[in-house]
Amino acid sequence: QQRSQNPMDDSKHQAGKTGAPSPVAPSTSRRLLILYGSQTGCACDVAQRVARESLRYHFEPDLKTMDSYNRTNLPSEELVVFIASTTGQAEAPANMQKFWRFLRRKDIPRSSLKTLKFTVFGLGDSSYPVYNAVARRLHQRLLDLGAEAFHPRGLGDDQDNLGYDEKLNPWLDGLWAKLNKMIPSSLKPLPRGRLLPPVYVAKVVTVKTAKKQKRLDGKASLSSSSSSSSTTPSSSSCSASPLPLCRTLSSKQLQSFSNRKEILLGEIIENRRLTAADHSQDVRHIVFDFANDRRRRQQQKGGGGGRYDDLEDVSHPAVAAISFEPGDVLDVYPQNHRGGVLKALEQLGLDPNDMISIAVNEEAPRFLRDFSAEGLSSTLPSLISAIDLFTIYLDVFGTPGRYFFEVLAHFASDEMQKEKLEEFVSAEGQLDLYVYNQREKRTYLEVLQDFKSAELPLSYLISHIPRIKARQFSIASSCLKYPNQAHICMAVVSYKTPFKRQKEGICSSWLASLDPKEGKEEGTKFLVPVSFSKGSFRMPADLTKPVIMVGPGTGIAPFMSMCQQRQQHLLLHSKTRRNGVGSCDKEKGDAAGRGSSSNNIYVFFGNRYRKKDFLYEKEWNQMCGAHNRDDDGDDDGNKSQKKEVEVEEEEEQRTISGFYAAFSRDTEKKVYVQHKLAEQKEIIWEVLGKRQGHFMLAGNAQKMPNDVRNQVREIVRVMGKMTEKEAKLFMLRLDSKRRYVQETWA
Repeated sequence: QQRSQNPMDDSKHQAGKTGAPSPVAPSTSRRLLILYGSQTGCACDVAQRVARESLRYHFEPDLKTMDSYNRTNLPSEELVVFIASTTGQAEAPANMQKFWRFLRRKDIPRSSLKTLKFTVFGLGDSSYPVYNAVARRLHQRLLDLGAEAFHPRGLGDDQDNLGYDEKLNPWLDGLWAKLNKMIPSSLKPLPRGRLLPPVYVAKVVTVKTAKKQKRLDGKASLSSSSSSSSTTPSSSSCSASPLPLCRTLSSKQLQSFSNRKEILLGEIIENRRLTAADHSQDVRHIVFDFANDRRRRQQQKGGGGGRYDDLEDVSHPAVAAISFEPGDVLDVYPQNHRGGVLKALEQLGLDPNDMISIAVNEEAPRFLRDFSAEGLSSTLPSLISAIDLFTIYLDVFGTPGRYFFEVLAHFASDEMQKEKLEEFVSAEGQLDLYVYNQREKRTYLEVLQDFKSAELPLSYLISHIPRIKARQFSIASSCLKYPNQAHICMAVVSYKTPFKRQKEGICSSWLASLDPKEGKEEGTKFLVPVSFSKGSFRMPADLTKPVIMVGPGTGIAPFMSMCQQRQQHLLLHSKTRRNGVGSCDKEKGDAAGRGSSSNNIYVFFGNRYRKKDFLYEKEWNQMCGAHNRDDDGDDDGNKSQKKEVEVEEEEEQRTISGFYAAFSRDTEKKVYVQHKLAEQKEIIWEVLGKRQGHFMLAGNAQKMPNDVRNQVREIVRVMGKMTEKEAKLFMLRLDSKRRYVQETWA
């Protein structure tokens, strides 16, 4: 069987044809194909904005993820707008990877896309070494295949003051100007304030008290008795016991959190504070156990009812209930605080027990009804109580996007408020909107409180408040050491805005409130929906390759997972060696065991105070031993006085060759991880320059990643006797071979 010369040819419709497709005749069609790749939903939001704005200019938007689009049709397309985010280590998002692998095939003729006109907008983060890589590569590959860029590429930066919008707004203005010249319309553009139909039709179908009859008209106005204070949930506002999430959700509803991943129920069995009680930063070690989730899934396969109130403890099965690799990520699907939700319902004039019917509005544009594009396997429940809807599904304590203000402006009855809302969505008002909204982290409820005359109908309220998104945490444990468990190291987010308003992280403050000890006293189990995602880090397959791990703060989590895994491998090797193995097996074991892994892992940790926030101090001491630790602290142990057995046990626990800690507030001159790297420049150069080792960095995405990278480049320049240009090229080669990998977060 002979293969078509052009893999873009659809064999069903182009049998016997090879090479590029025939030129397509000019068309007056106003169809606008918008293809996007999104990992966290930001690129999806941008793509939907492009689709919404295209309607104003009388285009017919066709919105799809790149992987859901039939790529064999691409040579026949005339006009495509691509929206692409960059994730991980300069990688394409999950719903774009198949499309991108196909586009990179070497057997695609270079003239395959000669009739295609396109433009690309990318979403990236300039704190990463390779900025907006996916959009840049996609743009260049389309050019290589003969396509023509009709509008300059746009690159949005999450680090900008206005976020992606700072580059997106002018890019969109240019896009519509160019398209209207290319495909002129006899119709005038529609007004900017044009309102699209809501995605959902929602109404209250049962009302508990007579005074709630006003709710039946579907108006989501704030009651006059509502307080003007912040409605952001905080630990102080949540005295009511949190709901044990998902105990009453069916398996179908549980899986509705995502259609791309298996949703598991993790029971919180440990919630321990790692930092000192008098320290300003609260960091928690939280343990999720999945032994009971295995039983739940087995019951579902056997036709169980899908309710989990009566789950009983079961012994851990021989086969683990979960499996993940060191460096992977736990996706946690949080719920809003019960106390904050009750306040929100009061403000919206809803009783917690009101039942709300929800149906998809068939009159809404098709691209807004494509729930599969958002990674959801189903819509919102067709009938749900107000308390459950606002606790489990709607992100009422999230920060609105620009379009929410545009919708509000349509419903505002007060002229001054309407004028202010319209100013916010104008090009000239973007800085004011940033100061009021993004910088202050206003919530949907706070915005509704500030603009009370905008009586948003319930259908629009539910349609324009997004679903609560999963929060990702690096896993801080090994499956080998803790079967059926996943541990995370979580900083509880708490801060003051520029206007001194107290804010709490939705997920972190909620998880911190779930105390399994209190739950046990009340007979309550805290079951949390989670899923697993592949992380950026992987230990080298060759155990002889050394690794440098740099993890300030909670960035140490993935490295704890990796070191625990290596520790378990070494303990297993030691046990095998003690029990006796054949000479051939012993030789192989030594090659993969203690002998070859010596001097292989070097960990750099940083925080403020050694006595207040030295995360996992005991564990690190066990894995490296006092003689391999440099943390500017006291060594309470005296190895010379230890018994021989204790020394042998300590040696078996030893996993890493060096641990270097920087505590910035313990010294007169602040010392950070990059300073510790400079002190160990010989080790850094030995690992990266001589032994082909790896460098891994995790932590906050502000100044630290650039400071660390600049320090490593300087070490390479000095120790390798290179010029500045040669050192930069050396670092780029590390990136391309994935020997320098970073995973950072805002």
